[in-house]
Amino acid sequence: MREALLQLLEIPSVGGTAAESQAQVWVAQTLSAWGWDVEMWHDDPAEHSADPGYPGMEVARSQVTGVIGKPPGSSGRHLILGHTDVVPGGPVPVMAGDRVIGRGAVDMKAGLVAGMFAALEAGGDVAVCAVSGEEDGGIGAFLALRHGLSAEQCVIPEPTNLTIMPANAGSLTFRITVHGVAAHGARRWDGHNALEGVPDILTRLRDLESRRNTDVPEVLASWPIAYPISVGRIAGGDWPSTVMAAVSFEGRYGVRLGESLPEAMADFEAALADTGAHIEWPGGRFAAASLDTGHPLIGQLSVAHSEVTGQPPAIIGGTYGSDLRQLLATGIPTVQYGPGDAALAHGEDEEVALADVECCREVLQRWLLM
Repeated sequence: MREALLQLLEIPSVGGTAAESQAQVWVAQTLSAWGWDVEMWHDDPAEHSADPGYPGMEVARSQVTGVIGKPPGSSGRHLILGHTDVVPGGPVPVMAGDRVIGRGAVDMKAGLVAGMFAALEAGGDVAVCAVSGEEDGGIGAFLALRHGLSAEQCVIPEPTNLTIMPANAGSLTFRITVHGVAAHGARRWDGHNALEGVPDILTRLRDLESRRNTDVPEVLASWPIAYPISVGRIAGGDWPSTVMAAVSFEGRYGVRLGESLPEAMADFEAALADTGAHIEWPGGRFAAASLDTGHPLIGQLSVAHSEVTGQPPAIIGGTYGSDLRQLLATGIPTVQYGPGDAALAHGEDEEVALADVECCREVLQRWLLM
């Protein structure tokens, strides 16, 4: 399992690059080498962009590769689903003592490999599905479902620190543009600097965030902010001695449980209605979703975790979007459970303890044998 994890980590499968598909091919070849029945497909995402459920993308792709493998005779009643794409950056993959380090170690190659080996050892009525494009919308899972992916229940081994995560807040990417009037900097009174409108907009976004984080459901109540709003990129101006004619900034907007994407967009737009801001919604669209905490899947996984660790697992929701919402939307009971701390995901110190990877593998194996 450790050797397989290092092999997968060595593939720099950044979203939108050729290596994104190479990681999927590695999964297909690995499952085939186990004697499993493997299906692999290649789709042009543009052909599905008019679908009402299309999740959007934030990087350009002309092809999306998906893989599903099953032991001979399996119908795939139990499903392990994980993504192989990663975001840019991070250290070179390496085993360092009792830890594995590298971009994708946490999010979420360690979890996927743990799930693969749990399925290998458990056998039976199980399937492993590997997708790409999760980081920027979930196009891989979207297409897998349109290829007929189904199951009675599913675990996604995203990094949850070995807690059970039955809910995700959603997220949207926003772009706000504020217009001014260009003029020579020596006669700035002839123009209007677009940057001057930004402080009011940022204040309104903080007020909006505060209002939207009242009365948070219990499954998300342990987080400091269940539905964050953050600005991640800003650009404006084209010359130091020219009054800035426009400034734009992009960020992430948390979607509440029980709230549709159009409702979330309308709330955001209303908060900035009289600022003159032009609002766009590019990139991925992650709806919020949750599985009832009384569902039998959570009980089964809790028993398996308790048997392996000697302690009952925590059950909390995540503040980020994931593929969980796509499976729940099609009626497949799904939770997240995997090794690694999501606080390290996308960071320069992305690493996971090998003991946690092994623990996850054993817990998932016990669940699959129930």
